[in-house]
Amino acid sequence: MNNDNGKSDGKSDDKSDASAIDNFFDEYGSSLSFVGTAAFVFAILQIIYFQLYIHSPAFYAYLNVCADLSTMLLNLAGEEVVLSGRTLVSAAGPTVTVVEGCDALRIHSVLVAVILAYQCSLKDKLIGVVAGVGIMYLLNLIRISLLLWIDVHATEWFDVFHHTILPFGLWLTAMVYFYYWGRRV
Repeated sequence: MNNDNGKSDGKSDDKSDASAIDNFFDEYGSSLSFVGTAAFVFAILQIIYFQLYIHSPAFYAYLNVCADLSTMLLNLAGEEVVLSGRTLVSAAGPTVTVVEGCDALRIHSVLVAVILAYQCSLKDKLIGVVAGVGIMYLLNLIRISLLLWIDVHATEWFDVFHHTILPFGLWLTAMVYFYYWGRRV
């Protein structure tokens, strides 16, 4: 509102600012709540991962299982591979060692966080987490196996598959899974 000298008293500006903020939260509140909850859950999972899990006996046991199952996959595919510790050794010479980062647990954490933040029943969340992490785990085993296979059969492509294509494939799969899971629930 203007006073007698034509200047604004600021009251209507304050009301319009408050109204704009209210409208913003009315329109985007559920999205902001989803993002905030997902970020909070992800942060908790990362604290657990970095402060409690990584370098623990359970973590190394998990890496050993990943290495063992990846070796089995390669042998099923006809590759001559043996396991030495967490290192997959091809009869042709190349090796791949399963180390931190090969675990794909950060991708699992993001997927779990967004599923838990999603507005649906606890049963749907549980099914989504178990199925999603199971799919991602299997695909990660395939990724580890493919890395050794590529190093044996197409060495020149190893770095681009290791650092770009296969990690992108895992992230894309997680996003596509969440999209279709979210549409179903």
